[in-house]
Amino acid sequence: MNVYHKPVLVNYVVRSLEAVHANVVFDATLGDGGYAEAILQAMPSLGKLYGIDRDPQALARARKRLVVFGDRFSAIEGNFADLELIASRVGVEAVDGVVADLGVSYLQISDPGRGFMFSKSGPLSMQMGQDAELSAEDVVNTFSEKELAHILWNYGEERGAKRIARAIVARRNTKKIETTEELADIVRSVVNSRFAVKSLARVFQAIRIFVNKELESLDLFLPQALRLLKKNGYLVVLSYHSLEDRKVKRFMHREQNPCTCPPDLPVCVCGKKPRLQIIGKVIRPSSEEVARNPNSRSAKMRIARKL
Repeated sequence: MNVYHKPVLVNYVVRSLEAVHANVVFDATLGDGGYAEAILQAMPSLGKLYGIDRDPQALARARKRLVVFGDRFSAIEGNFADLELIASRVGVEAVDGVVADLGVSYLQISDPGRGFMFSKSGPLSMQMGQDAELSAEDVVNTFSEKELAHILWNYGEERGAKRIARAIVARRNTKKIETTEELADIVRSVVNSRFAVKSLARVFQAIRIFVNKELESLDLFLPQALRLLKKNGYLVVLSYHSLEDRKVKRFMHREQNPCTCPPDLPVCVCGKKPRLQIIGKVIRPSSEEVARNPNSRSAKMRIARKL
């Protein structure tokens, strides 16, 4: 029996994309194919879905899961930061919908060999795909104390960033840090034990985001998704922490209200026209869904339609 990552808010995603009327959809973060399966089931019989993912293991699982859809489904190894280039390579000029789930697959973070876990020992990797230029081991062993503190604060919002960075540098001066267990021990040694788990989560999140250039990729992806959409096409994005959600929210609001004129001007003279319409308010999982899938508890889903 195959075990797959449980996607969040699946029915909302399918409805928000208006999949029953869509001819071409891009799942920009395919993962195990949970959204793709539901979208393909709802799409017209000739509808096609393209799925992008950096992780070869996830692509292999998705291909196996979605083989029943034949040539209606195509899996592509790549980074959603290259969305337009990927679309061009497969001959797609415009799409009816784009969905991106910015979370990390449970199967990725629960495999000690991938280096995302602080609860089990494994190599300090944290690389989501083969395109990552650095590993977590490179970061903790070669970056300066100031650079490490910057990463932990800016990508993890960890209040003890400076203390943790100082402790990392002190430890590596005696021995190279090679495992998740070693890094976790360093964090525990300098933070209050009552808040250790939260600090560990923030530190590992920060290094993972930095290693995989997640926020930079998101900044590149969003305008490309907008350009790729047909008129009245939908952009659906699910985020799991404030750094991502803030970027998505600001992008959508900026594209809905692009005018840069002073507020006291009676009429707009900058000529900038809205390109997106935000649909509804942010959607969160119900208490029932969180009970079934605890990993969904921090999810926020935002929807916008291209004008």
